[in-house]
Amino acid sequence: MSSSSTPSSFTELPIASVGRRLAALMYDLLILMGLMMVYGFIALPVASVFGGLSCQPEAMDYSPCVGGPIYQLGALAVIAGYFFWSWRVAGQTVGMRAWRLIVANSDGVQLTWRQCILRAIVAPLSIACLGLGYFSAWARSDKATWHDLISESQVRLLPKKKKKG
Repeated sequence: MSSSSTPSSFTELPIASVGRRLAALMYDLLILMGLMMVYGFIALPVASVFGGLSCQPEAMDYSPCVGGPIYQLGALAVIAGYFFWSWRVAGQTVGMRAWRLIVANSDGVQLTWRQCILRAIVAPLSIACLGLGYFSAWARSDKATWHDLISESQVRLLPKKKKKG
């Protein structure tokens, strides 16, 4: 390790704890709720124009719009796009930034699109299986979750920024 107290490379950073990762995910869920509101604000009028909904308020039934496969695929694209773009470009989502987390491959290099896709597919499964994909990290020395293992990536804790002055 270098002579200073801050790590000089990605591999010297401590591995993120499950608690921090779940806290970051809660932040990201708030961001996603906002994105979904914007998506719905745009998609619903578009679906009503092109989907043939009646313009009379008493006859409006929005369930074909939001329950339809096109709307749902668009919602999935918004959610996946948020994570893909965040992981690929910055190595962090907004929630990860707030909790000082960064994701990269084991060499500290930004994730490939393939790794982002694998993380995005397996992470929901990690939660859907009663959180086992996350909580199994406690039993591992490397603290890897299922989506870390499948995507060959790691989530590390960044050091605190030093205060100026």
